[in-house]
Amino acid sequence: MRANPAAFLSLPLLAAGARHGHLHHHKVGRRHLETAVVTVTEIAYETVTQAPPADAPSALPPNNGTAPAPSTLPPKNGTAPAPSASPSNRAPSAVSSAIPPANGAIAYKPLVPVANSAILVNSCDYHIYVSSVGASSCGPGTDCQLVAANTTYSEKIRSCDHSGISLKLSRTKDMATPMQFEYTVWEDKKTVSYDISYLDCMKNANGEQDLSACPGHDGGIQAAAGADCPSYQCEANVWCPQEAYVVAEFDYKPGAPVGACGVEKGVAFEICAANR
Repeated sequence: MRANPAAFLSLPLLAAGARHGHLHHHKVGRRHLETAVVTVTEIAYETVTQAPPADAPSALPPNNGTAPAPSTLPPKNGTAPAPSASPSNRAPSAVSSAIPPANGAIAYKPLVPVANSAILVNSCDYHIYVSSVGASSCGPGTDCQLVAANTTYSEKIRSCDHSGISLKLSRTKDMATPMQFEYTVWEDKKTVSYDISYLDCMKNANGEQDLSACPGHDGGIQAAAGADCPSYQCEANVWCPQEAYVVAEFDYKPGAPVGACGVEKGVAFEICAANR
């Protein structure tokens, strides 16, 4: 058997890094995706197999007398090769099926968004309060609205001038140490970015990694958009540095946990996701 180079194909790929930029309108964050062009060369090989002589003995069957079945085991490293878990180059998790996130740690039941809406599913066994906060250009928001256990908060996706919306949730009316879900409609009015932020409710002084004060984290948290767009999941009571913001601006490193999808598909967030 011999292998000969058969073809060379150059494929332009989009590689993106995300920056987490706060405009300081009620701590509302706006996410920007920056793109660059990377060229990858793929070499295809043509395999030619020489037929054995007519008098050559036939191959012996396996000991059990049956042909070996194709292996269903994963590669030796235990995971299929996949892009790194970033909002721009990770393989999107389909929210229409229970596909685990890129980190392979957990898989919650599918979170289905509502077209042109931002929804927050409270799957906890306790009520929360939600404030939808944005600049004046975003239009009217919501102030400390009660969302009972096992109910859903919903709002029409709001578009702002050079800023975004923060859905702040707390277990108390004073909205102390809120958990945040954020979304921003891009200037093209066709794309929306979304993320999970623990920045205002976490404890990380002196190397501490504590998210216990964040509403809903005790039951796990997730964010999703359309079926072909990225989803993000944080395991209950576990520090979540790759799927959510626990460092401001993601320390300006590539692979920030912010997704992008069509506005018409909607965005969805859930707390206590493991309860559903």
